[in-house]
Amino acid sequence: MDEHMKRRLDKQRKLFSQLGITLDALTIHEKEFGMKLRGYDAEEVDTFLDSVIKDYERFYATIADLMDKWQEQQLELRDLKEQVKTAAAPAPVIRGIDPQELEEIVVRLEGNLRQLKDRIPRTEKYL
Repeated sequence: MDEHMKRRLDKQRKLFSQLGITLDALTIHEKEFGMKLRGYDAEEVDTFLDSVIKDYERFYATIADLMDKWQEQQLELRDLKEQVKTAAAPAPVIRGIDPQELEEIVVRLEGNLRQLKDRIPRTEKYL
């Protein structure tokens, strides 16, 4: 068995072990059955086990892909939480000016501006 396949199978075994899965592709492939007088056709059993192995490989690929995506989602979630914390932090007070007080002043000034616009005669000269 080549080194790449061995590393892949080791990684697969580790993941399956974490998930409580006892069989992996190599274990299925290497399983030996005893022979009896009226036993199953060995070639038929091998063919079936080969299809089971292919399914296990697909399961492994799917699980590994989903775990990678889950980890990416966890990183994105952490980043979003940090952004929310940063956005929720109160604005700093600059040179003794309270941001809330400044906002109230701006609202009052906008109201005064609207009142002045209403008092000015509507002519093309002022618009």
